[in-house]
Amino acid sequence: MAFRAKFILVASLSTMIKLQDVTHVYNGRVRALDNLSFEVAQGEIVGLLGPNGAGKSTIVRIIMGMLKPTSGTVSVAGLVVSDHLSEVRRRTGFMPQETALYQDLTAQETLEYHAELYGVPRDEMNERIARMLELAGLTERKNDLVKTYSGGMKRRLALVRALLHDSDLVILDEMSLGVDVQSRNLIWTRVREMKQEGRTVLFCTNYMDEAESLADRLVIIDHGRLIAEGSVSELKSQYVGNYLIELLLDTPPRDIHPLIQMFSDNMVVHTTVLDGSTRVVIETDTGPQALPKIIKRLTESGVSVKQVTMREPSLDDVFLSLTGSRLRD
Repeated sequence: MAFRAKFILVASLSTMIKLQDVTHVYNGRVRALDNLSFEVAQGEIVGLLGPNGAGKSTIVRIIMGMLKPTSGTVSVAGLVVSDHLSEVRRRTGFMPQETALYQDLTAQETLEYHAELYGVPRDEMNERIARMLELAGLTERKNDLVKTYSGGMKRRLALVRALLHDSDLVILDEMSLGVDVQSRNLIWTRVREMKQEGRTVLFCTNYMDEAESLADRLVIIDHGRLIAEGSVSELKSQYVGNYLIELLLDTPPRDIHPLIQMFSDNMVVHTTVLDGSTRVVIETDTGPQALPKIIKRLTESGVSVKQVTMREPSLDDVFLSLTGSRLRD
């Protein structure tokens, strides 16, 4: 695409987003962010994860200049957001969690308005809009009012609106929220293409498959603090181990921990009681070797094992291990 030439000239910085010791307090009482620091490199796709209320939306709003941090600094492409807000917004495409589309405009009118607002050169405007409508699969519906669109169509329009002004950085807040499978696949494909073009992408999501499929690196926060960051494989290795063993037992959980943890690399992640049975999840680096020893030890101790499952850990397991709560809590 010809209009990407401009991007190459401004995209030489190694760090695109930098948060340094950022704290934000709402109404003088609620600490949404607590001395938070992390960076996003140029050309990187980073997934921002955390339980509801962890501070993800606050981070996005501060990066976009919609909120000012109580303390700390935030910069985009080397520019402090509070000092260079117009330039930061010019370089950033933003897809909010709420699509924020004008319902009584058409897709064509929506993109024309956005192009004017962000100073897209007039001699490039029609070509860009046509390309974005094609990417969104909305060419045939470009003259229909937005209020007649499905949820997936609105989400796709919101995405290409964020891309229209050829931004260096794209921030996506819940990009797949409420969309159908076809729309989600289109959005994922476009995100991967952004990386190939050299753009930087920061996205918030509640979908673990989305984070695992798209992100080069994950930043996980809870209670406004950074609790982990790294690639999916790094996080699994560091926080969960190579294997998870799930046992369904007839025995109450009070005597299970010492029986299992007699083996040095085994750790009980959690136990739950359901319908009189105890579900035990164990993390281990030597699953095939550890499993027969664990079963033998439990059986010799009079514990009735009803069901056994061994599997590789998922990103959801990492999240549960780190925060103690699932993403949709």
